[in-house]
Amino acid sequence: MSSGDVDTDDGRLADNTGTPLRTLTSEGRRLVDPAFLRGERTYADEVGQYVDEHTSDVHVELQGLRADLQAVVDSYDQYDSTIDAAAAPAVHRRLDISRRIAADPGVWHYLAVVEFPEFVRYRWEFNTETAMREKFLGAGTDIYSNALHRLWWIAELTHDGDDYSLTEEVLQKQTLANKIFDRWFARYRPAAVACCAKLVDESTEVAEEVTLRLNRVFSTRQLEGMDEAELGRLIQDLVTDIQNQGTTD
Repeated sequence: MSSGDVDTDDGRLADNTGTPLRTLTSEGRRLVDPAFLRGERTYADEVGQYVDEHTSDVHVELQGLRADLQAVVDSYDQYDSTIDAAAAPAVHRRLDISRRIAADPGVWHYLAVVEFPEFVRYRWEFNTETAMREKFLGAGTDIYSNALHRLWWIAELTHDGDDYSLTEEVLQKQTLANKIFDRWFARYRPAAVACCAKLVDESTEVAEEVTLRLNRVFSTRQLEGMDEAELGRLIQDLVTDIQNQGTTD
């Protein structure tokens, strides 16, 4: 524990000068049982033995993030999908980590299970054990799994320095965000930005058809060889073609 860290009542660390990034070990995943997922058991006393400091020696602003997320909870109804738009910039700013570190599932498991389980349950309603478990223990290559992982990655792919307006705009429209970020090509930032910018005002049907066609296009074209402007023109051409087809059907 650093000199700036203090123990909280539930065993978590409040960071006064930044908290070392931690991970939940694979053994710790067994603590996420149905009672935990439903919020009937909100914190496992024995979790400490399953937490390791991350090898990167990175510090993150957990106290600040906790305050930011509480402010979001205080301002939005439970299960309101627009919570994402309000929370994503804070998650990204406070967790100032590299993409390499962000690819470590243990980081997100720790944050969701140990630090912010109440926020996860406030945002996501328990429908099935499998779906809720993903919100705590998903991560890796699937952007749409872990509740905090998805917010960080969407912000990472759409922010412009300190400007998170595109992040907020796309996350205000959950169906659009799903259509874009469920596609593999959205991991390429220029493609993600171009899609969000060009599709944010389009209908769900147009957005779905555009992303389907982009999947086919990128099966034969080198995605990384295209910049944001070129991708924007391609997407706009697809939008126009789809709209023209709609007027002639």
